[in-house]
Amino acid sequence: MKWSKLRTAALTVIVLCFLVTTVAQPGKAQGTKEMLYIGGYDVVFAVDPETKKVTEIPIKGPSRDTVWTKDGRTIFINSGGRKEVTVIDATTNKVTDTFTFSTKEYKASIYGMAVDPKGEKFYATLMRSKLEGTEFKTLNPVIQVMDLKTKKVVKEIDVPWGTHTLQFFADGKSLLVWSKDVYVYDIEKDELKLHTLVTNADPKDGLGGYLYFWVRGEDNHNVALATNYKFYPETNKVTEGVILFDLEKGEYKEVEFDDMIGAFSGASTKDGKTAYVGQNYIGKVNLETGKYEKVVPNVPGTSYGFNLSGDEKTLYVSGAGPDVSFYDAKTLELKETIELSTDTMDVRVVQIQQ
Repeated sequence: MKWSKLRTAALTVIVLCFLVTTVAQPGKAQGTKEMLYIGGYDVVFAVDPETKKVTEIPIKGPSRDTVWTKDGRTIFINSGGRKEVTVIDATTNKVTDTFTFSTKEYKASIYGMAVDPKGEKFYATLMRSKLEGTEFKTLNPVIQVMDLKTKKVVKEIDVPWGTHTLQFFADGKSLLVWSKDVYVYDIEKDELKLHTLVTNADPKDGLGGYLYFWVRGEDNHNVALATNYKFYPETNKVTEGVILFDLEKGEYKEVEFDDMIGAFSGASTKDGKTAYVGQNYIGKVNLETGKYEKVVPNVPGTSYGFNLSGDEKTLYVSGAGPDVSFYDAKTLELKETIELSTDTMDVRVVQIQQ
């Protein structure tokens, strides 16, 4: 009996040590595994940043937006030329389902996606057209809400022309809606309200224009980040910067940079002090001063997607060319480039609960 108790205690210690060394690794969320999902053509690339193993997941046509459930275990890919959604089990990297918003009455193209925190409802920004006689008629843009269990549309929300990206607030009660300006949709009240003017701002404050398709959020500490260009009509001045929207606090902020390097996308550090942006060049910028601290050439060439690892030590770069690169976030030195089989759209960083 005494030996049995000692053996049980020893096993307990071993298990606890295992959990400490494998679950609570520095720089990683507890019990999660970091994976990269990169959209390609007829394929999505799942890349393990630790082992550099690449898994090709067959899909239909070019892939665009990528969203995922809160636990990271289910990935949704905007695929088929924006005509369908491909569902991937992130624990196996296998396709488990596809669905569309098109009906017998109209064809729907998907320009924004979000899944609620419970993984029950799927929101999609749609541009639709229907055939009337020999002509196509464009329908007004909407957000449709689909029940993921029944695959039935349960709600339709009218939105302004130009609406694209959708992002849930951390509490799951509201939806950030990116159009030519920034809106917030209150789910309980069923109200869409203008939050901040961007493109339609007062000219003296600068007319903004941000890039829709590379907005960060779930993989950016719940802070939505979009690269933004502002034009001042009175002086013809143009500035480059970012829009930051805190999805926990509901706070909107713009930062204009002191120089222009040409930026498609970017990611910021958890403390909100630093951002990494790029395209042909990669820039490390101080978000408190708006000054670039370091700018280097993007060695593989033009890229659309720039993102940070969970421990903020590695900058991931992909999109445009058939590759993904790993840069040291501190020095901006290129560590490695992995060739992929097709051109790419973006790189998203998913923390998958184990």
